[in-house]
Amino acid sequence: MRRLFSILAIGLVALFASCENEQQVAQHLFVTETVLEADAEGETVTVSYNIASAVEGETVKTKVVSGEQMIGNITQPAVGIIRIEVKANEGDKREAIVEISYINETTSVIIEQAAYNGGNGGGNNDGEQVTFKASCLDGYYYGQKYGEGADRYAFFLSDQGLNNAGQAYTNGTYYYIDAFAPVTGSNILPNGIYHFDSKNTGAPNTINSENSQLFLTGENVEDTQIKYFDNATMMVSENKIVLEVVIDGTTHKVTYNGGLELDDATEENGGGGNNDPTGGQDKEAQSTLTGDYNVTFDGEHRVKWIYEGDYWQTGYSNYTIMMMNKANGYVFGDTLQLDIVTDNTSKDGDFYGTYKCSYTPAKNVLVAGFTNNYAQAVGTWLFGYLNGGAAYNGYAMIVDGELTISDAGNGNSTIVLNASDCLGNKITCNWTGVIEED
Repeated sequence: MRRLFSILAIGLVALFASCENEQQVAQHLFVTETVLEADAEGETVTVSYNIASAVEGETVKTKVVSGEQMIGNITQPAVGIIRIEVKANEGDKREAIVEISYINETTSVIIEQAAYNGGNGGGNNDGEQVTFKASCLDGYYYGQKYGEGADRYAFFLSDQGLNNAGQAYTNGTYYYIDAFAPVTGSNILPNGIYHFDSKNTGAPNTINSENSQLFLTGENVEDTQIKYFDNATMMVSENKIVLEVVIDGTTHKVTYNGGLELDDATEENGGGGNNDPTGGQDKEAQSTLTGDYNVTFDGEHRVKWIYEGDYWQTGYSNYTIMMMNKANGYVFGDTLQLDIVTDNTSKDGDFYGTYKCSYTPAKNVLVAGFTNNYAQAVGTWLFGYLNGGAAYNGYAMIVDGELTISDAGNGNSTIVLNASDCLGNKITCNWTGVIEED
């Protein structure tokens, strides 16, 4: 089930080509929402925007036009995101107008804040209840891939959504729900009431207790808090989710209004389970490399392993190993995603061995990189992230070669990669250090 996180951390390769058709667009600034609502208790709202045909040296600027008394800090933590702090309201309903400008283009965003209600029905009441309004739903529909008799839906309800690299933003709130529903064959979350399942039976209308949790992201990775649910009930109706969760004795009431469609990751849609996991695609080359490349991980970095179960249905354990450079808590520069099938069924990180790259998952195979029907990068890839992990500046699908992972002693491991991308460029890496369990 952890594969959800590894896929989300990859992002969509299709986004790389998006600029080709934008060069003749006269308008540069596109703001997705121009009217936002804020609770009386105060909250930080998020404005998402896109820049078409960016002009070098130009930046996005903000200005409070009216309602200055209700607005706190305005920050831009990443390209495409503006966060506006709305202060607590102790009076009648009010609004503010914030201008967003780029070059000579200006768009106004209206922020409407609810009236003060005497402290009832919102916020954190002496630690007993927290109310949260989610604006984003991101996740996957797995069908019956993880058990017969129920469809599986795994998704985030959050205030920030995910960036272009499929990563969470800083200072965000992310409720992750791993739910089972009656079999419908649809990637739209079915209506119904879902109850917390402490035994994790995978029965219809249940919420998996082992995987469901709250992520509170900080300024960097180390500041992120992870809190597991103690209890939960979820009510799904037409374009609405109401989730009530108990965490450390506090009740969280989470509401979401919007579409309930999730990305389809079933076996029929490139999710694995056959000898050709690409689903018969011709594996069109995906690489920006123009020559041989040696991958390095220096200074602050992180290497972690993720147990994926028997994801490729080979009878052996599957692991994803992520090798990431970091700076100030953010992923940047070289990142290697290694997708391996071991020669055992251990769940405890028993992945030492030598792996041959192949498109056919089997024992001791490094699964070659490809993009599935949803333009997601699956298998083994090299990525180059811009600082903050908000976008790529390079990528390459690894399709041939050999990987060796060995014990270097004193808790360290050595990873040696001698491989090549789909254009024949050599990709090498020789690293020794600690591989952490995710």
